[in-house]
Amino acid sequence: MPAAQEFPVDLPDDPIGRRAALGWATIALGVAAVSLALTNAASIASWSAELTPGSGTARILDDADRWHAATDRAGLGAPRATMHRMWRKMEEARWAARYDVDTAMK
Repeated sequence: MPAAQEFPVDLPDDPIGRRAALGWATIALGVAAVSLALTNAASIASWSAELTPGSGTARILDDADRWHAATDRAGLGAPRATMHRMWRKMEEARWAARYDVDTAMK
């Protein structure tokens, strides 16, 4: 079999459409970043609280706390809060079912 085969159809110069693919990827990443910033402000605030203390960290922490408060006022944090409550309930149920609490206290 020859290394290069002839095709019966002429292919365009950019068969993959790199410009369109890059545009699609940019839009997808932008939508994901904005969605996370709007609905996951509690995690951003939690992350900022764990940074090494400093003057820049104080500003980041203040901005994150203000952003968290603003998104909560708008109701954008409700889906994350609901999922977090559901996760906590499942975690507690799993531990309670796995270990007998009375046995652990002895």
